[in-house]
Amino acid sequence: MKSTFINIVAHEFRTPVQPIIGLADIVYSKVKDEEQHELLEVIMRNANRLKRLTDNLLDVTKIESQSLELDKEKLNLNV
Repeated sequence: MKSTFINIVAHEFRTPVQPIIGLADIVYSKVKDEEQHELLEVIMRNANRLKRLTDNLLDVTKIESQSLELDKEKLNLNV
């Protein structure tokens, strides 16, 4: 029941966050005023923080339900 609740909450957060990030980015590219740029950066930074939190919550529910799939690949650390 807890996993279902977290999953629903995470999806409900994700739904409004995506357009906030996208539209703030569009407005940011059109605005010339530096003060408005700073305000939009605050909006985008916090919306991205909420998006990361939402993604992390969804990952936790996948881990707990054992449905998280990991892709294994070789990585060269010397590059």
